[in-house]
Amino acid sequence: MSGMIGARENQPKHKSVEWYTPAWIFERLGLQFDLDPSSPHDYVTAVPATTKYTIFDDGLSKEWSGRVWMNPPYGPDTGFWMRRLIAHGDGIALVFSRTDAEWFQEAMANASATLLIRGRIAFVPGHENSHKKGRSGAGSAMFSFGDESAIALSRLADLGILVPRITT
Repeated sequence: MSGMIGARENQPKHKSVEWYTPAWIFERLGLQFDLDPSSPHDYVTAVPATTKYTIFDDGLSKEWSGRVWMNPPYGPDTGFWMRRLIAHGDGIALVFSRTDAEWFQEAMANASATLLIRGRIAFVPGHENSHKKGRSGAGSAMFSFGDESAIALSRLADLGILVPRITT
């Protein structure tokens, strides 16, 4: 795993941070994805991806190909996942809007487009969180990498502010 972009030497064990993306987001995007590298192992999601890696597959260390959908585990590992998608360069990520985080700044600098979502998304809670409401504890943002992904992300522009990458 060492030498791989975004890889970690020692992954700590912590409680579930899985909240799943609602189906309407995929319906609005209108894209098929080749890979979901951070799919839950115990829940069938609405992610339209041909290949899905779970925590047991360690999707961060696996080979990535094609268009990637990524709603990574939220928490201290988000930066590793985002840097991996930045290096991959093809896909869409849904993450907390942590504009002050270094990984967030890197993603904005490299994304084809960024959507800063107004309000809170009602996520689908995982089994461990099924007693909780699906509203996230923070605002969300989406990053697209690649032209097709940026076009798809623009279909959600009414949800907030869409920021295209400006090249000088």
